[in-house]
Amino acid sequence: MHDTGLILDSKSISGLVELAQEAEDAGFHSVWTTELYRTSFQQLTPVACSTSRVHVGTAVALAFVRSPFITALTALDLDEISSGRLILGLGTGAKRANELWHGVSYGKPTVKIRECIEVIRLIIDKCTSGEPILYNGEYYSVNIKGYHRPFKPVRGRIPIYLAGVGKYMTRTAAEVADGYIGHVVCSLRYIKEVVSKSIELGLNRAGKDRRDFKVASIITCAVSNDKRRARQAARATIAFYATVRTYEPPFKLHGFEKETMQIREAFLKGDVESMIQGVSDDMIDAFAVVGTPDECRKRIKEYMNHIDLPILSAPHYFLDFEEVREYQRALLNTFGR
Repeated sequence: MHDTGLILDSKSISGLVELAQEAEDAGFHSVWTTELYRTSFQQLTPVACSTSRVHVGTAVALAFVRSPFITALTALDLDEISSGRLILGLGTGAKRANELWHGVSYGKPTVKIRECIEVIRLIIDKCTSGEPILYNGEYYSVNIKGYHRPFKPVRGRIPIYLAGVGKYMTRTAAEVADGYIGHVVCSLRYIKEVVSKSIELGLNRAGKDRRDFKVASIITCAVSNDKRRARQAARATIAFYATVRTYEPPFKLHGFEKETMQIREAFLKGDVESMIQGVSDDMIDAFAVVGTPDECRKRIKEYMNHIDLPILSAPHYFLDFEEVREYQRALLNTFGR
């Protein structure tokens, strides 16, 4: 089986560790922690300590809510803890969350994230040399002198993957990062028609070879012989993401503007049941992989013609954790080696 990643999700930290160990035993390429109800870096620490082979990644850590200095040091620490297995997945997050939840300016996101990654790389490269670390951009101005990190890094370069949905952020990922992470709502059609073209453009602009750049995408996958129940589970996850304006492009590509508007209206009323029921069967077919083990393996192989690393996520929003765990076990059994 092609390399496959797994999103870690559990009601407890110990549950995350257990799931990561199971994924490692099943031969998964990587395990990834999200950042909403928990912080991605802190989740990875016990996971890295409890595994030895599987790559560990953030999908994704919010870039703008931390200083590049702190992000760089945290990445160096986690890379040491994991013995060089870290993939630093960064994302801008939604404008509303940055400004209203975290109190930080969003600015021009493609410009800001480009600078942020440049500063993180600069700090990682120079922090052990004792040389001044200087950067002057539109959003970040850094003047670090007299600083010397006395710990030798595990490796010279920590891979940075940038998450994106829109074509400009996707292009930016190809230009400045080592890899790209597609969002859950990046359907196969969206990957073919928007993501792949934007990445090609970005790589050409940067003079980079596609073989040196990794394309990953998170995919909601519900493996079950009870298709009706599995589709309902996937429906709930799609409903959650339909409420976020940042993720509009894939919904528009598929012509789901009417459904999305109705889901958002239900969200504003606090009507979760109507939100979920507002997700049509066509939306499930576009944004999720649902079916028997053989059917899901076949669908994921279609993605593999266009991406290097599918990162599978069990449906989880508005579901009981026991049901989530059931779908996680099915993923391990279906895609493990």
